Amino acid sequence: MSVPTLRFNEVSKAFPGVKALSNVSFDVCSGEALALIGANGAGKSTLMNILGGNIQPDSGGVLIEGRNVAISSPQDSINNGIGFVHQEIALMLTMTIAENLFINSYQTTSIGLLARNLMEEQCKTVLESLNCHLSPRTQVKHLGSGDQQMVEIARALLMNPRILILDEPTSSLTGKEKSRLFDAVAVLKSKGVAIIYITHFLDEVFPVCDRAVVLRNGEYVGGDTIENLTYTDIVTLMIGESDTDVYYSRDQHSVSESLNLRVKNLSRSGVLKEIQMDLHKGEILGLWGLLGSGRTEFIRSLVGLDPNDTYDVEIREEKRMVPLYKRKASKYFGYITENRREDGMLLPSSILDNMSLANLRSYLSAGPFMNDEKIKVESKKYIKKLDIKISNVDQPAGTLSGGNQQKVIVGKWLQRAPMILLMDEPTRGLDVGAKRDMHQIINDFVQSGSSVLLVTSDIDELMNMSDRIAVIDRGSITGMYPQGVSKEDLMAAASGFAKGDKE
Repeated sequence: MSVPTLRFNEVSKAFPGVKALSNVSFDVCSGEALALIGANGAGKSTLMNILGGNIQPDSGGVLIEGRNVAISSPQDSINNGIGFVHQEIALMLTMTIAENLFINSYQTTSIGLLARNLMEEQCKTVLESLNCHLSPRTQVKHLGSGDQQMVEIARALLMNPRILILDEPTSSLTGKEKSRLFDAVAVLKSKGVAIIYITHFLDEVFPVCDRAVVLRNGEYVGGDTIENLTYTDIVTLMIGESDTDVYYSRDQHSVSESLNLRVKNLSRSGVLKEIQMDLHKGEILGLWGLLGSGRTEFIRSLVGLDPNDTYDVEIREEKRMVPLYKRKASKYFGYITENRREDGMLLPSSILDNMSLANLRSYLSAGPFMNDEKIKVESKKYIKKLDIKISNVDQPAGTLSGGNQQKVIVGKWLQRAPMILLMDEPTRGLDVGAKRDMHQIINDFVQSGSSVLLVTSDIDELMNMSDRIAVIDRGSITGMYPQGVSKEDLMAAASGFAKGDKE
């Protein structure tokens, strides 16, 4: 039996309060594409960061061609023949293809000048090995996303890697561009490269990969050759069979026939495709989608942060629906961002300053001056209402726990009393108690007829909190489901499988 090109051997890694990986072991062989599958938080990124030398395992290790290797830095990873093509394109747009390929290893002549002809010839050779016929002198800014992805792969191949990691390589590609990528994977396999293909899109696994392994909650939970697996097998491994956690609680509330929001057409070329959606008074509408599906892009476009080609939206004004102009969107929406530390808070600033940010106009007293006493009274009211654990209101927000930081952000928007609260991963990184508190905040918010659009990667949370669930896949709404929908149907719609095509 041949020695595998790569083996993860009992790899474990823990971060404060989180067991990211627990005794993970599997092989990748020469000339095969292995699908690495798992929901968000399964441990895929941590495992790849270990392989890339960005973090070190607590125990276990990596074997290449049967020998233990120490990967203590990204350079060690490169020296061991490991190449990465990351999900986010990392190219210099104003530089040529050849310049991007050699950005870390420029070739020079005997007198120290750039050997452009040599670099361009080598660039052309590696591109043609991928059946990609681009001029090495073309500036990257003139390429489409598919060609840019090919340039990323070519840059990785320039190092003659034995192992290549493709991380969500199709998240921004069109159907034709995906076909080219799949052809490139076949070429690489024929050259003996061992490929780890990371994807949330299960419809891609079967035509591209030879085997699949699944991680869940930091553990290896199963895998097999593609011919021995069905879509249902993979979904079952991904989501498990455990009962819903006890901290998911949903208060009974009335959902009105009347609407707060109607999205008639929200479009953006290459990102969102004619999205249509209704949101009722008193409704918690879940939005389910996998990485790269367009969930966050939809919310950012709706609230006016990102550009659109079409913005045809209506909002409730008194008792009738009226057109919503994008510049006025902030009047009606509160937005809990996905990354609270980068987008949702001013970490060095005080709790008081953070809680007043969304409502500054109402705190003006005379001219441009703020009514500090009014700010303090209102903020303390919501600190008490949301049970935010603080030492004092002048405490820097960055010193709070994750759960209390999230409550500060929610309190900031509740002071505005928005009609609709857009919540993007509101419980990510929170402990059980903080999650329970956040669920109660959501339940309380809709009691008065306001609405919540809830985005979460936690499928149990989504199913238990939502009145209805909209599924988004690659920028399109692929289904609208009532309470009681199965996990299998939700995963199918989010992974590119129409109902009935799950086998």
